[in-house]
Amino acid sequence: MSRFVIRFDDVCPGMAWARFQPFLDFFDRHPHVKPLLGIVPDNRDPKLDVAPPRADFWDLARQWHARGWTIAQHGTTHEYSQPGGGLLGIGKKSEFTGLTLDEQTQRLARGQAILQREGVWQPCFMAPSHSFDRNTLRALRELGFEAVTDGYGLYPYELEGITLVPQLFSTPLHLGFGVYTLCLHVNSMSDARLVATLRFMTQHAGRLIGFDEARRARAPRLLAPAARAVSSSALRTLRLARRS
Repeated sequence: MSRFVIRFDDVCPGMAWARFQPFLDFFDRHPHVKPLLGIVPDNRDPKLDVAPPRADFWDLARQWHARGWTIAQHGTTHEYSQPGGGLLGIGKKSEFTGLTLDEQTQRLARGQAILQREGVWQPCFMAPSHSFDRNTLRALRELGFEAVTDGYGLYPYELEGITLVPQLFSTPLHLGFGVYTLCLHVNSMSDARLVATLRFMTQHAGRLIGFDEARRARAPRLLAPAARAVSSSALRTLRLARRS
């Protein structure tokens, strides 16, 4: 049976709070559902500032942390200074890909220190534009991170000592088995997509799991490599078709 993690990218003081509120209301009605929130520690990407910033942002983040929601470090500043999509080959730009191990470690440590200071750090990472390389994973491991919300396949797998929990779709597509991460960007979500996503979450609330549970899931031994290869090839083809 398919299970789903609800992931929100670009969580920061100036995000689209009015569009995020219906999801917060859903989690109030379904307290067993623990979402995954990608918080930008020190946002310097003006594209993410779409609403007046909340002065109580870190107070809210501490409340979410206390409720057992997973906080992922979503980059450090969310600034794209590097070309390339890294290991996954998805994005065309990156905050980290191509930098040395030392440079990435220093950059990641700055964001980690902010989350630690605010009392919400957890050993989970979310790369802006899904772009990271092996040095990113090595730096994360050195800093005590344990998991990344990204990758191909239907079940978690290990790379450079880090658990990758695959993220394939932004819509509830699934094959009837496996673990799926729904990647949601409330800043750019249409009204129709918002309504459809909430409808799906309500209808399948019993199949929504937290990130901690997802990262513990394991695939049948022979299925995991094949699922990663097939999903990687299919998604790369789909994204190339969309760009053409």
